[in-house]
Amino acid sequence: MEIGQLVYEEIGTLNEIDDLRNQYLDGLLEAQELYLELLVRKAKIFVIKTADKRIGYFLLGDDATLLEYYVTPENINQVDTVLRAIIQELSVKTALCKSFDLTLLSCCVGIQKTVKAIGIHFREYREKPDHINPENITVRLAINGDERHIIEINEEIFEHDEEVREYIRKKQILIFEKEKEIIGFGIFTRVIEGRPEYDIGMLVDKKYRRRGYGEHIIRYLADYCKQREWRPICGCAIENEGSRRCLEKAGYIGRYRLLKFEF
Repeated sequence: MEIGQLVYEEIGTLNEIDDLRNQYLDGLLEAQELYLELLVRKAKIFVIKTADKRIGYFLLGDDATLLEYYVTPENINQVDTVLRAIIQELSVKTALCKSFDLTLLSCCVGIQKTVKAIGIHFREYREKPDHINPENITVRLAINGDERHIIEINEEIFEHDEEVREYIRKKQILIFEKEKEIIGFGIFTRVIEGRPEYDIGMLVDKKYRRRGYGEHIIRYLADYCKQREWRPICGCAIENEGSRRCLEKAGYIGRYRLLKFEF
């Protein structure tokens, strides 16, 4: 597609724009969100060209939802014009924007019809050395025999049963037990290969909730990652008040939001 001297070329894989995408990721104020990264992996990828020179890229998810948008510093003066053209020519009605993606945020604010916050990004973790952990809690990596129990207590942590099996195979689930009974589990997964951020999350069995176990699991996961020189990050839906309270009690601060713009 051409707009003046600009051409939008669809390509097949993210590997083809490694240089551009690394520039984009390095320029963000904070680390990428796993929820968005999972959408990115299934997105349509477009390179922005002018005179056969690549000057940026954008990614479109389902229903032509804009997930990422980047223009190189040398061409930043075109950032608003190009985005308006993308929205018009490709019938983009929606954009998901991290509030720490200042370029996309600034562009969307000027052309949006509506905007609402749909998620919270937690990037800052403050340890609480004076906190007393629950007693008699043991921790181990999940094994195949834990699969059934994890699936039984799962509540939107895993989208399908095969995902549970995959996490177990990759040794990315920790089981928390008290007196040999599972009280909950924690998960961790690298957001982008080659980068230090790991997304963490947890679930406590219903009969053990409101006893501080969720907070304990999050702190354990954060420390587990830091000991391995990984950076633990997390996020939750804006309406998930229980997860938000748990993360904040554990020491996380949610300064940023995932915004949904409608054009």
